[in-house]
Amino acid sequence: MSKKLFLILFFFALFSLVISQQLTISQALTSSWNHNGQPFSVWDVRVRNTGKAIVFGATIVGVSNLELENVWSVEQISSNKFSFPKYISQNGGLKNGTYFNFGYINKSEQPAIFNIIDVIN
Repeated sequence: MSKKLFLILFFFALFSLVISQQLTISQALTSSWNHNGQPFSVWDVRVRNTGKAIVFGATIVGVSNLELENVWSVEQISSNKFSFPKYISQNGGLKNGTYFNFGYINKSEQPAIFNIIDVIN
């Protein structure tokens, strides 16, 4: 009985990993400056569906280097969590190969590091 439970849990974990990897994040620096010795940088973030399933939503979590001054084109859940904009699900979700962009100003020369969790298919 424990072997069956282990196999079920293993395949569930593997399936969860595959689902979460269907979205990729890339970032591009668009501008930067210093104000009174404090660096600021503006980042354009692209979230792309590289999987086969349509994605209707997900949570984007800032995990490090997150000193945000401003964020746009995502719904803010908390200081480090964001969700897809509502128009994504209203327009049928992100299909394979499609993407949406959001942006932010970081109080750093480096980009924030994001993970994607809670993918909704």
